Amino acid sequence: MDEFSLFTSKLQSCDLIVLTEADEIRTYCRFYANGLYQDRMFISDVAVKENLAQLSSEEDVIDWNGVQDLRKRYCASLQSRESLNAAPSGEPV
Repeated sequence: MDEFSLFTSKLQSCDLIVLTEADEIRTYCRFYANGLYQDRMFISDVAVKENLAQLSSEEDVIDWNGVQDLRKRYCASLQSRESLNAAPSGEPV
């Protein structure tokens, strides 16, 4: 599973994300639901990292509203990508 698909799958089951800059290339994300730790991953995609930085608070936390915004941006995009890949060749999507 590629990084974008993995990120969107984790995004769908969380309501809070805590960020930590790992290095210049990667951001470490921890995903929480109902106050409980669920999962983690590193993000290296520059566009995703920029969106995470824009939505995070000074404490490097993305709250429920920010998570909803990310879902709107990325989950719809992933569904579009998957439907393009699943469509038989030569047929419109």
